[in-house]
Parts: sequence; C-alpha cells; structure tokens
Amino acid sequence: MIQTLKTGVFMLSKFFPFRILVPAIAITSILSAMAVAAADNSKEMDMSQLTCGEFLQLGRMETMMSIVWYSGWIAEKQGEFIFTPERSAMSDKKNALETACNQNKNDLVLNQLHTWIY
Repeated sequence: MIQTLKTGVFMLSKFFPFRILVPAIAITSILSAMAVAAADNSKEMDMSQLTCGEFLQLGRMETMMSIVWYSGWIAEKQGEFIFTPERSAMSDKKNALETACNQNKNDLVLNQLHTWIY
C-alpha cells in the first residue's frame, strides 16, 4: 500500500511541481470532507414546489444553495451556460427574492424569479 502511494505521488510529481501538488491534495481532502459533512445534513427539496414561506424559513446555507440553483435554472431557460458566482450579485438576488417572497408567502418561489430578470 505504501509503495503504491509513493509511486502514485511520484507519477503525479512528474506532471505537477510539489509546490502545486501538495496544496492541491490538501484542498481536495478538505473539500471532500466538507461534501461528506454536507451530505449527512442534507434533506431533499423539490425546488419547483418550494413556496415563498418555506424559502423564507430556510437556513443561511440552504438559502444560498437555493439562490445558486435558481440562478442556474434561469440561465438555462435563457440559453446562457456560463455561471459567474459574484458575491454582490448573489446578495442582490437573495434580497430581491426575499422581498418578493415576503409579499407573496403562499406563492411558489419560481413565480417570483421575475424579480431577477433585469
């Protein structure tokens, strides 16, 4: 096992310098652990049936994940396939959607996404 690991790292080092390889392995390990932790705490949501009232009750992480999901959904509907996650744009979308949802708590979130289309 150790010999295989050493061989694998040696093979990778032929293509990537160690100053890039070591941080890349560390970052990959951390992201993998975060993904596993997030998966353990996750619950399934039908984004097409999420009401504004339910959206307003989501936690911070679920809210931002929903914003990203809806951003991708709108981009696909508009024929755009490049997503650039800008913090200020995500905050603006979140604020606009929360404002619209506060006024229409029984409506579906999908029906309030028009507030994002400028």
